[in-house]
Amino acid sequence: MSPDTVLQYLREHPEFFDTHAEAVAAIPIPHPESGRTISINERQLIALRERCAALEDRLAAWLDAGRANDQRNQQLHALVLRVLAAHGRPAQVAEVCAGLREVFGIPWVYLTESGIDIDAWSTLVHDWTTPGCGPVAESQQARLSELAGHAIGSVAWVPVALGETGYALLFLGSEDETRFPLGTGTHYLQQVGEMLQTLLAD
Repeated sequence: MSPDTVLQYLREHPEFFDTHAEAVAAIPIPHPESGRTISINERQLIALRERCAALEDRLAAWLDAGRANDQRNQQLHALVLRVLAAHGRPAQVAEVCAGLREVFGIPWVYLTESGIDIDAWSTLVHDWTTPGCGPVAESQQARLSELAGHAIGSVAWVPVALGETGYALLFLGSEDETRFPLGTGTHYLQQVGEMLQTLLAD
């Protein structure tokens, strides 16, 4: 008799567990870790504990993500207030960069001039439609180190489309290779880019 046949029988006859409760409880089953013999009831309890532990881990991860998002929202709010308090567009643009360093704690912030030559920056930015981030590739290291004055381990970039004047580029960098990991969400980077797009439009 195959395992599939047994499972099919039990699905079709759930009353089996009631009519043979004592026999089922006495079936010896190896412990998943120690290998010692335990009852089927104990094995079910172990499975339930494992499922509860997995759910607790998922809940903890969601809570951590929620706290991180709350912190980012507070930081972005503080950045906006700094920009609004500045007088004149050049001062507001400068406050965006200063706020990213001081409020978000980003070690290196660099904003290019408007209307840059896209080809000249192609080794650093491959997609000009959306922000991105990740560890610094070997082909990027020399240029980024030249711009920052020191080695950069990970970087985020934000293309800022400026209509007929082309693009500006915002770079955020850190010596820490894990600061801007590949695949990180770019929602907040997009918002910063839109802020700069508005300030640099005129």
